[in-house]
Amino acid sequence: MPELKRYISLIELVKGTTFRSILLYLISVGLGLIIGGALPALAINISPMEVYQTIFYASLGNMLRISETLVKTIPLWLIGLGIAVAFSSGFWNIGAEGQFYWGAIAAIGIGIIISGMNLPPPIAILLILIAGFLAGALWALIPAVLKVYLGVNEIIVTVMMNFIAIYFAEYLILGPWRDPAVPEPMTYALPLEARLPKILPGTPLHAGIFIAIIATLVAYVILEKTPLGFEIKCVGNNPKAALWSGINLSKVVISSMLLSGGLAGLAGVCEITGIHYRLLRGVSPGYGFLAIIVALLAKLSPLGVPASAFFFAMLLVGADALQRTVKIPVSAVYVIQAVILLSVIVLEIVLRRGLKR
Repeated sequence: MPELKRYISLIELVKGTTFRSILLYLISVGLGLIIGGALPALAINISPMEVYQTIFYASLGNMLRISETLVKTIPLWLIGLGIAVAFSSGFWNIGAEGQFYWGAIAAIGIGIIISGMNLPPPIAILLILIAGFLAGALWALIPAVLKVYLGVNEIIVTVMMNFIAIYFAEYLILGPWRDPAVPEPMTYALPLEARLPKILPGTPLHAGIFIAIIATLVAYVILEKTPLGFEIKCVGNNPKAALWSGINLSKVVISSMLLSGGLAGLAGVCEITGIHYRLLRGVSPGYGFLAIIVALLAKLSPLGVPASAFFFAMLLVGADALQRTVKIPVSAVYVIQAVILLSVIVLEIVLRRGLKR
C-alpha cells in the first residue's frame, strides 16, 4: 500500500493536478523568471526591475499591447498543443517549425488558386484551414513512418526536415510565387475573402484565437476522453507494456503525429490569414522551437498549453521592447526562457526523488 500511494502521488505531481504541485510549479516559474531576468540585467549594469517592468508593460500595458501578445500566443498555442500530443505518445517531434511552414505554404497556395473565384469567406477560409492542416499532417507523417517501420531516429529526421520546409518556402518567395508589385521579396497576397476577420477593431487580434480554443477542446477530448488518447498515453509512458497489452504502436504513433503536424500547420495558416496575408521570409521567429518549451511547461496538458503560450508570448513581445528601450539584445529573453525551464525541471526532479524515498 505505501508503494501504491507513492505511485499515485507521483502521477498527480507529473500531471500537475494537485494544489501542492501547482503551487510549487508556479514558485519554480517565478524563481526562474527572477533569476533569468537578473542575469542579463546585471551583465549590462541595469536594474533587474527595469527589465521586468519593460516586459510586463510592453505585453500588458493596454488593450493594444494585450492584443499583440495574444496574436503571438496563437501560433505558440496551436503548435504547443501539437507537440503535447506527439510527446504524450513518446514521439519527439522537433519538426513543428517545418510543419508550421507547410501550413503557411498551403494557405498561400490555396489563396492563389481561389483568387478571383469570389468564394464566400466562410468557404474560402475553411478550404485554407483544411489545406493547412493536411499539409502539416502529411509533412509530420514522413518521420512517423520512418520511425515506425524503419526505426529511424525521429529527432534527427524532424530537425533536418525543418530546413527543407524553410528553404522550400524561400524558393517560392523568391521564385514562382513572388509578387513583382512589391519591392521586398514576398508572395502574392491572399484575396480578401480568405483572410481571418479582426475581432477587436484597431488591434491585430484576429479570429485565429477561436480556432485555437476549438483545437484545445478537441485535443483535450481526444487525449482524456477517447480510447485513442488512452493508447497515446500508454505508449508514451511504457511502450513495451502497451505492446504486450495489444495496443497497435504503429497506429498510435502515426495518429498522434498526424494530429501534431496538423495543429502546427493550422498555426501557419492562422499566421498568414490573420496577420501577414502573404508568405514572407522569416514568417516564424522560431515558434516551432519555442513551443517545445511551452508544451513541456504545460506538462503536456492541452488545458495548460494556453497559459504557457501566453506567458512566452509576453516574453517575445517584451524582447522587442527591451531591444528598443534598454538596449538589451533579444538573446537575453532566451536566457530567461532557459532558466525558467531549468528551474521547473530541477524542482520536479527533486520532488520525484523525494517521493521515491
